[in-house]
Amino acid sequence: MSATAQSLAALRSAGALLNARGLSALTSGSLRAFSSSSAAGSAQPTESAAPPKIVVFGGRGFVGSNVCQQAQNAGYSVLGLSRAGTPPLATGRWVDGVAWARGNALEPQSYLHHLEGADAVISCVGGFGSSEEQLRVNGAANVALIETARAVGVPRFVFVSAHIPNVPGIEALIGGYIRGKAAAEEALRTHYPGSGVALRPGVIYGDRAISTNVTLHLGLLFKPLELLLQKMGPEAAAKMAAVPLVGAAFVPPLPVETVARAAVRAAVDPRVAAGVIDVWDLEKAALHMEQAERAERAARK
Repeated sequence: MSATAQSLAALRSAGALLNARGLSALTSGSLRAFSSSSAAGSAQPTESAAPPKIVVFGGRGFVGSNVCQQAQNAGYSVLGLSRAGTPPLATGRWVDGVAWARGNALEPQSYLHHLEGADAVISCVGGFGSSEEQLRVNGAANVALIETARAVGVPRFVFVSAHIPNVPGIEALIGGYIRGKAAAEEALRTHYPGSGVALRPGVIYGDRAISTNVTLHLGLLFKPLELLLQKMGPEAAAKMAAVPLVGAAFVPPLPVETVARAAVRAAVDPRVAAGVIDVWDLEKAALHMEQAERAERAARK
């Protein structure tokens, strides 16, 4: 069966998102490994071994470019793929440290050679549009990526999925998006049962470049909400999030850097178990990372 046929079959059969499975590496004492400045973790590059090669699909986008930046800053060999094949609008030395190339997720022949020697693939492919476009971009494209990576022997795969809020009627609005993400997660579970990780953040915020002259500073809107929900605590916020309609306001937004660091760590660290890291575990990880970083800054003074 072709990748397209299999992806369509997955789209038809996937009626719900995977059950969340907590990943202990996110909330245990080893959380410091999620910091790009940390040298902890057996998967970190050493002088005697070549750094792991990470291929990032959607590397030119908002989340994908931040994943590339975190991975490059951590010392990994990074290849950012997109349909354009050009670097993002971002600036910094890390941009020159990443290799940029063209690749269409739905056309495996356009990126097969780029997967040679890859230690992990991180897919940040996704988007909105018509129902058909959402199914294709979020579902069929990612299913094709997962199947192709598995076929050529890439050991690990990380997929940036999404938390779907409890809003009545949301299926009518973004049904293609929801079913597409579900199909990709199902493909990940099938083809990478022991080394596939799906991240489910809610709203992701940060500085988002729209053009060379215009940047949206989304943190001005979402950072205060994140801090408020942190004061409530993840457990209390999760209970409120289960309430239909109003619960969507209690799903914690996350900085793009947090999601990117989690994606990179899941790609290179076998201690991160296969399964789903939902928004609540990502929120706990963010709290632990902030605490660890504050402690490190205090110790350096």
